[in-house]
Amino acid sequence: MKKTILMILLCIFSSLTMRAGDYQYLVFTLSNGTTQAVTATDLSIAFTGDNLVATSGNETLAALPLSTLASMEFSTDGTTGISQISADQLITDGNTVIYDMQGRQMPQGAALPKGVYIVKNNNRTFKVNIR
Repeated sequence: MKKTILMILLCIFSSLTMRAGDYQYLVFTLSNGTTQAVTATDLSIAFTGDNLVATSGNETLAALPLSTLASMEFSTDGTTGISQISADQLITDGNTVIYDMQGRQMPQGAALPKGVYIVKNNNRTFKVNIR
């Protein structure tokens, strides 16, 4: 009788635990509250100087200063939410291109109406919600 109960409990607990292969993302939380998710497939993490460098194959997925890293955790969900950005992060110089959600390029210097826009500036891309 004890063996049967023990086997049932073992089966229940083993079905409730997740295996390492169940996690598809590694999510970094920075000290300013922003998060960045990288795929955990073939993930390698190295510490170079004062930086954490996450790579997959030959591609660098993240290079984060250790001084800004608050935590990291594995997750099954790669969505990290919407992060607030300041105006100085969204520099609208000659290299900035703004698109609406239909993919149309917006005119430079024009006041944008309420809505969601994709802003590309140099090597960075932001989704911006104007309220």
